[in-house]
Amino acid sequence: MDYLIVILITVSVIFGGKAFWDWKKNRTPRLDLKELEAERAQYLQENFDKATADYNYLETARENLSDRELSIQLRRMQRTAKDLLNHLEKNPERIALAYKFIDYYQDRAVKIVKQYQELEETHLSTDKVQNLKARMKQTLVALNEAYQDQFEHILNDQIISADAALTVMEQQLNAEGIDTKTIEVGKVDEYGNVRIDTDLQGQPMEMEPQRKFFPQGMQKRRRGEIDAMPEDLLPFPEEDRPQIVQTKLIQSALAMFLGSFGAHKFYQGKTLQGVIYFLLSWTTLPMWVSLVEGIRYLFMPVEDFYEQYVKKNKRRNKNGRRR
Repeated sequence: MDYLIVILITVSVIFGGKAFWDWKKNRTPRLDLKELEAERAQYLQENFDKATADYNYLETARENLSDRELSIQLRRMQRTAKDLLNHLEKNPERIALAYKFIDYYQDRAVKIVKQYQELEETHLSTDKVQNLKARMKQTLVALNEAYQDQFEHILNDQIISADAALTVMEQQLNAEGIDTKTIEVGKVDEYGNVRIDTDLQGQPMEMEPQRKFFPQGMQKRRRGEIDAMPEDLLPFPEEDRPQIVQTKLIQSALAMFLGSFGAHKFYQGKTLQGVIYFLLSWTTLPMWVSLVEGIRYLFMPVEDFYEQYVKKNKRRNKNGRRR
């Protein structure tokens, strides 16, 4: 009886934690609109909710795309959109300035992705369809530039203010006999200090090549080879790593402690395999097999775990919904 209680508590904590993580990721942030009028506050909140909903749709669609090139392009767009939405969340009074991004650019991106998915479902590979897909990808590239232009437009007053402050500072320094335009960049003065210009435009600076940083587990994978994959080609966005690690740990714990009953297989959505494990639970075979699987999940690199379990599970769920 005590063993059964421990099992129920463990399962409740694991699935409760996963549900909380999913809620936290997909929830719509509430803006701080206390100082604004009720009608205007409602208008800003509705626009922000729409922008957040479109962002979440594109993020889900990107994870389920089989076209790697389009997925990478959407990832670039989503990064710009996320930075923009984070800025709007902190500065809700600027939401009205982002009307093009909310009502046109991101809205069109959603429609293009939906149309692309519909074409993918037809499995047609005619020249006309392939040309249309190529045009859709090119349009998304242009939309990413439009995202950035819109972000710059929202920050226009801040950029102008910073530029004005720098201009005043340069004038003050020039008045004191300090020429900010003729400092030799990167040169060492008589005191051993490196000179730094306030305006580096057009002046090349010799420096060591930037060293790439790879998260733990990315440096040695698959037969000891060094993975030099750039960030744009990673199988998932870096911000999704904590959730994937959490899934890996949950799956490993289920396999090692409740694997005899097929808990890890049910968690993966492999119901048939889970039933087989459960029916054979009276033997010791499922216990030893699941223990080995749990250890394998635990020490598997995050990127390999994503490719073998998380991504395949998403595709399997997507195909199941289509049927």
